[in-house]
Amino acid sequence: MPTPDTFWSYFGATVTYLAVLAIPGGLVGRASGLRGWALAGLAPLLSYTVTGLAGPWLALAGVSYNPLTVAGVTAVLAGIGFGLRKLGQSRGWIKSDAEEPPTKWHPRAHYAVAACVALAVGISILVVLSARGGTTAVFQRWDTVFHANGIRYIAESGDGSLTGMGTINWYPDGSFYPNAYHLVGSLVYSISGTTIPVTLNAITMPVAGIFALAMVALIRQLGGRAVFAGCTALVAAAATTGAYESVSSGLLPFALGIVLTPLAVVALARFLARPGLDTGYVLALTAVGLLAAHSSALFGALLFAFPLVVQRWYRALRHKPLDGVPEGRGGLRIIGGDVVKMVPVMLASGLLAAPHILGALKFTSGSYPYYAWGSELPVVKSLGLLVTFRQVLSAPQVWLTVLLAIGVLSLFRLGRMRWIGLAALGFSALFVLVASFGAEPWVVSLSRPWWNDRYRLMALAAIPLCLLAGHGMAELQRWFAKWASGRSWVKNRPALPARLGLATAVFVVAASAVLTKGFYTESNAHAVSFLYYNGPEGEVTPPVSADELAAMNELTKMNIGPNEKVLNERFDGTAWLYAITGIHPVAGHYDPGVPPPDAKYLALHFRDYDTDPEVQAAVQRLGIKHVLIGSTPIKIGEPPAPGLRDLDGLNFLRKDFSNPGATIYTLTR
Repeated sequence: MPTPDTFWSYFGATVTYLAVLAIPGGLVGRASGLRGWALAGLAPLLSYTVTGLAGPWLALAGVSYNPLTVAGVTAVLAGIGFGLRKLGQSRGWIKSDAEEPPTKWHPRAHYAVAACVALAVGISILVVLSARGGTTAVFQRWDTVFHANGIRYIAESGDGSLTGMGTINWYPDGSFYPNAYHLVGSLVYSISGTTIPVTLNAITMPVAGIFALAMVALIRQLGGRAVFAGCTALVAAAATTGAYESVSSGLLPFALGIVLTPLAVVALARFLARPGLDTGYVLALTAVGLLAAHSSALFGALLFAFPLVVQRWYRALRHKPLDGVPEGRGGLRIIGGDVVKMVPVMLASGLLAAPHILGALKFTSGSYPYYAWGSELPVVKSLGLLVTFRQVLSAPQVWLTVLLAIGVLSLFRLGRMRWIGLAALGFSALFVLVASFGAEPWVVSLSRPWWNDRYRLMALAAIPLCLLAGHGMAELQRWFAKWASGRSWVKNRPALPARLGLATAVFVVAASAVLTKGFYTESNAHAVSFLYYNGPEGEVTPPVSADELAAMNELTKMNIGPNEKVLNERFDGTAWLYAITGIHPVAGHYDPGVPPPDAKYLALHFRDYDTDPEVQAAVQRLGIKHVLIGSTPIKIGEPPAPGLRDLDGLNFLRKDFSNPGATIYTLTR
């Protein structure tokens, strides 16, 4: 049963999550030569890499996944990074600081940007805290039950394999799913001692703050202005389509993949500036981390980073200066060298991620059905949604649209980061294709890594669009600073010009906060609230109701055995039974695709228990002694399965508990 929604329960779980994000990845990154904003930005992704590798490889070795074994894997990966860097240094292969950002920031600039990131984290936490529904704060959307059950399964079983957590629903063999999100969640759950709902909330709260940090790391690595970095951090925390919209739909690992995607550019830029064993190692770990977080994240990162490579190669062919390339080297030689140097990185990534790659190949060739969404919005509407940063909300984020327009019009001022415009164009085109022509077979095939889902493609497009909007906000500061510097009252005060940049930056941030009503905190909270209600608050009863939670709590008093499953209806809140109590349900996910044969048969025929030997055999195989029936379906208007309707009065069942929304029966023979 979820604990009360108290400050200390959420505080403890959130602090634990932030520690899990910082420590494993921070140690590996530091040992591999990362420093400054690159280390701060890549640490969360590298922590997901550590856990994403630890779970599957420990399972193959027959070793339990837990905080202690994760610490061991962290030490191994950090040791490898340290050894590779020392080897490069001893052989003279490392040119000191060649991979570091090409421009310097004043110490005050670092502090100011850090303050913006801290504010973005605070905004993100406030948005999620404001959106919660009720004291139990149970997530209500489709896939959240799978993630909740998966986190508890890993923590309780120590099985970090890529199929194990799927056995809660697809028994006995499970189903493939990249599980770095759940592996990190299991550590938070185990260390903090909170419940699964609190754990999920804690992992979700800083999601837009991680997005802001990743954006800052990217801009810093590529030599962007500190004002640009700080403004983009705040835009990332304000844009609904960046992180919040995916969260509101229950796409939790996908949202994680989106906010980590910009970090691929950080690792790639460092490697291109100084190809080496250490920078290649970090790039390989970055790729594996994205794949482990969500399969589509690596595809998205490749697409996002490709315009940077295109710009680099274009400059090479025009004989322009490039990071890490001696003057006078031919363009074709540079391009060929980049490709050749990437081969060992790709091979290393493939070897490290072999369980993920093989599992994905087996899954895609299996029987699990693929359903295309087939969106057919008018093109004008698709473009309107894109530039106003919203789909689930009715009100556009007008001021972000204004900043985006300024950013696009001043694209030339981005210099070495003008490739962002190409990334924005490509991702926007992909979104419009899926949103407006999603039923076309070739569009379905093109967008399959994102399940042909316009909401996922919008989140991907939001990455470069947020960068452009942040650039627009930074250009406003530049214009204000230039205007103010020409005023006589500024010229007549010697101390003012030196402080003008900070003053105008503070003014732009403050004005943006006022115009956007606190960086759209209230509207984003409304969007995230759909996660807790499965629809607009007050109009939809949550599928996991208080009555069903009370019934689950009652089951914990009935001495349910470890090998016993409780028969339940697939589409109501009882699918959360394992996540809430640790008791195994027959249906552990709302998803009806490829259910276990016994679960499917019982859903259709359980009422015939007295006369159907196959029902009796299925009950015996699953060890069923109790039945839990809820009342509120995840699919509005969905009737209960035929075999689980009207169970009152059947002579083989005894009603042991009942409230207005849930009933527990016990088999009497």
